[in-house]
Amino acid sequence: MHGPVRLQVPYADTSARQLAFSLTADLQEPLAHCDHRVDAATTISLRLLGASHQVVIENGLRRLCETVACLPGTDTPLPASVRDDDYSFVSRIEECDRERLADVVDDLARRSDAHRAAGLPAVIGHFPGEPLAVTAVLAVIRADAIAWETWHTYPQCAEVVVTASELRRPDPVAPR
Repeated sequence: MHGPVRLQVPYADTSARQLAFSLTADLQEPLAHCDHRVDAATTISLRLLGASHQVVIENGLRRLCETVACLPGTDTPLPASVRDDDYSFVSRIEECDRERLADVVDDLARRSDAHRAAGLPAVIGHFPGEPLAVTAVLAVIRADAIAWETWHTYPQCAEVVVTASELRRPDPVAPR
């Protein structure tokens, strides 16, 4: 995916508090995505589902599918944090007036461009009719982890949902 994406669906989510979290949700058809090969065995897919996201990491042994979305039938609200052996997730909801929200959207556009220019996975989607309604996912790949941040803006509620996640990578086998 190259550059910002103009999403072809109307902006529909009404507030950050409608978002739910799942590591077991089915894959959903993305409105936009950025797929990236990390190494010979590992891929990451950043997927926009409207004002929601999925990040899918596959390494041949495991598939992690983080979903933050309005998930019908899901009673798991967006948690402040989730941690297990090799995965961590944190989220927060920030209140922003329109001026601050415009600054956030401009900053995300610049950061997304810089990520792509550096060969890193990034996707940002803009909704028609509401220039401050965006969803963005930026990822970094390190030797020890794959990390990503997301932003979901809700201009009608003056809110931004910010998440940060990390999947630690196994230590490489030391040579003998």
